[in-house]
Parts: sequence; C-alpha cells; structure tokens
Amino acid sequence: MHSDTNRQDMHSHLLPGLDDGAKDMNDSLSLIRQLRELGYTRLITTPHIMSGVWYNDADTILPALDAVRAETERAGIDVELDAAAEYLVDDYFESLLEDKTPLLTINSKYVLVEFPFLALPVTYRSVFFNMKMAGYEPILAHPERYTYLHGQLDFYHELQEAGVMLQVNLLSLHGYYGTRVQKMATQLVNAGLVQFTGTDAHHQRHLDALSRSLPDASVLTKLGDAVIKNEGL
Repeated sequence: MHSDTNRQDMHSHLLPGLDDGAKDMNDSLSLIRQLRELGYTRLITTPHIMSGVWYNDADTILPALDAVRAETERAGIDVELDAAAEYLVDDYFESLLEDKTPLLTINSKYVLVEFPFLALPVTYRSVFFNMKMAGYEPILAHPERYTYLHGQLDFYHELQEAGVMLQVNLLSLHGYYGTRVQKMATQLVNAGLVQFTGTDAHHQRHLDALSRSLPDASVLTKLGDAVIKNEGL
C-alpha cells in the first residue's frame, strides 16, 4: 500500500505508558508488528513532551526505547527502532532552548515540534530562529491539522523560507481527521511543501485506518514528486 519512500516512519507514539500512545508493552508490540506488516522497516518513535501534561525527556524515553527494542527482538519482529520526541512549542520548550538543554533529535539534527491546536504561538518565529542558531533542523508536525491556518499556504511558504520543514500525517491523507484536514494536507502536498510523512500512530484505530487504501491513490505519486526525506533518515 505504501511506496518505498514511506517505509521509514519518523512520527509515532509507540513507547508504553509515556503519553497518549501505546498503553503497555503488549500494546507497543502489537502496533509495531502491524506497522512492520505494512512494510515499515525503521520506526523513529516520538513521545510527546508537553508541559503540564507529559514531562518526558531522555531519562524516560531512552530506557523505554531499550525495553521495547529488547521485547521486539524477543518477539522476532524484524524492525529497527529509534526514538526522539515531539515537542510542543510552549514556554517549557522555550526554556529548554534558552538553557541549551540538549534536545532529542532524529538523525542527530532534526527536531520534531508541534503547535498548540487552539492558536498559533506568538513566539514561533523566535523559537524557530533559536533552534536554527543552536544547530537544529526544525520539522513542524502535521501542519494540516492546525485549523486556524487552513488555506494559508503563504504562511507555510514563509516557514520553508525560514528553514522549517513540514511533516504531513498519512492519517490526514486517509481522511481520518475529517475532510477539511484531508483537503489541507492535499494542498500542502500539491504545493510541494511537504518534506516528511509520518503515521503519528497512537493506537489500534490509527492502524486500522493506515491499513486501508488511500481514498485518493494519486496522492502517493504527488508525495513521491515532493522531496520526501523519510528514506534518507
């Protein structure tokens, strides 16, 4: 169902008990096994880091990664597992940057961030600038899901000019979050603004959706035409 460029996933919530993703080790193994059956050979899972909700860091994420790696090997699931994080752009994240706290990265340089779903952070420009100055390459998770930015392709062109990359959820292209989000995801793909795709898999309902064929199969071709960087991770 997926093209080869999508066989490395860089956005998911597969570590047990750390956020609103996998609940326990059995849950983790079930989701990972199903992703492997869909053709994914490498999974970079990204637990939420969100002040007041999930205070994850290397001390919670890396031991959980080691445990899941050991269990997948024991279960005979042939998949490469890594972990980074999905940081909410909030005061806490800004404090991490200010304190020069090492961030959890994808391939030593990419950092996955998300905006709040209610409103654009007023400091987003300085946050991205400070990330770049610290040597990080920011990736904005699921831009199609921020309804307050729907239809604003100019905003995303501006982000790209500032060196911010965009990651669209495959679930959005499946219509999982509704037709408005699906339409925005398609617009971003058609505009050539998408560099990464991610499953953003949290639970079984997401896997059920990912297992079905895309409503618009031509979108895979369009994704292939965009500069999809998953394969280089």
